[in-house]
Amino acid sequence: MAKRCRDMQALWDSPHAFLHVDSGWLEKAPVRDFMMTAEACGFVCKEWDVMPGLKENVISWVGIPVEADLKWLRYFLHSLIHHDLEQELAYEYLTLLLGKVNGYAVLADALDAQLRKWQRG
Repeated sequence: MAKRCRDMQALWDSPHAFLHVDSGWLEKAPVRDFMMTAEACGFVCKEWDVMPGLKENVISWVGIPVEADLKWLRYFLHSLIHHDLEQELAYEYLTLLLGKVNGYAVLADALDAQLRKWQRG
């Protein structure tokens, strides 16, 4: 999942990436791969709704809460995906907005940290 987050952030790494990046957003290979991986790895759950305050959290991105654990990360990613699959306008895609604020790099690092924590036991 961390790799897919890095792939999502890579869409923004080029100085010209912001040009037309929103065109066909959900059809872009890294976005499709990100969503499919999240589902395959159990980050998307039928039992959960979208995180309260998700849109505000992404728009005014200050990073991941210090106390965020794997459950929080799962819920956040689940919420991003569910939110965006219900949108019709590209400017409302939170998965798109998160890349603009370097959010995927932060998520990837947090996921890696959780994996290292799990590996240590």
